[in-house]
Amino acid sequence: MVTVERSHSRYARRRVLAWSAVGLSALCVAAYAAQRAAARRDARRFPPPGRLVDLGRVRLHLDVRGESRGAPTVVLEAGLGSFSPNWHWVQLALADHVRVVAYDRAGLGWSDPSPAPRDGATMAVELHGALRTAGIDGPYILAGHSFGGLVVRAFAELYPRETAGLVLVDASHPDQWARWPVPQAHRLQVISLSASAALARFGLFRIVDAFGAVSDGLPDRKVAELHAGFVRPSTSATEAAQMREWEATTRPFLHRAAPLGDLPLAVIGVGVQPIGAETLTALQEELPGLSTNSARRVVADATHESLIAHRDHADAVASAILAVVDATGGARVDDAWAPRAD
Repeated sequence: MVTVERSHSRYARRRVLAWSAVGLSALCVAAYAAQRAAARRDARRFPPPGRLVDLGRVRLHLDVRGESRGAPTVVLEAGLGSFSPNWHWVQLALADHVRVVAYDRAGLGWSDPSPAPRDGATMAVELHGALRTAGIDGPYILAGHSFGGLVVRAFAELYPRETAGLVLVDASHPDQWARWPVPQAHRLQVISLSASAALARFGLFRIVDAFGAVSDGLPDRKVAELHAGFVRPSTSATEAAQMREWEATTRPFLHRAAPLGDLPLAVIGVGVQPIGAETLTALQEELPGLSTNSARRVVADATHESLIAHRDHADAVASAILAVVDATGGARVDDAWAPRAD
């Protein structure tokens, strides 16, 4: 009798588990289908504001504003998972003075995902190819926010004759993970981004808003464009791929004194720091040493995100870029960069 009861109990548990598995599978299928449908709606609602430049294996989105007026073209390089709308205020402030290009790296924004590795050199080559294909010849002044700072440095390494200046906007430091106060921070970041890519396939980030700080301060349309891009699985997958290639991206920059020579360089940082503030400040203070013609300013009330998303902070970034434009005519960056952001 006991044996029969145990057999029935095991059978009941198996039925519950089986039906639970069926229910979970159905829920996942429904969530996946809903995410795909929502992505198609987003594509209709938010067409690319610029143009898609075909490089063969991948198309990159370039949003070009302003006229060259004889000055170098400014190229805006966004952070790890961000893309062109994040530069809205900066681009708006610059377009009356120079030709300015905000673009999306492959796999982000309106650009196609790329089968190529996501290391800095590869992404710099793709950017250069898109600019040349679009008929936007150098010289260029490149401004990189956060991770984008590493990409613009890779560009300057590969194309020194076409690089007229750099602006590092609270930019990543090649040695930051090795010196970060949280152990295994880089490894945890890769794991987190890889998991996010999987969860994004089922529309999780359409329910949970994890991107508010990145877009807070931008016009509603730009916030909506960014959100539509952030929730795509390809965005998290590209972020993870970029982070996995960190060593390949940063290796050329380590342990070299003044690798940029006298190239005009502006470094703009923030006064409001998250965890690891002392480490971040020390890393930022090292960046002006990349060039013998450099200057650094701090926007005291800015955060990493608000530095380009809030209009008044973005104006300070635009001033830094215009100082480098002026410095290409022979001025010192420190003299051209006035008034001070802090």
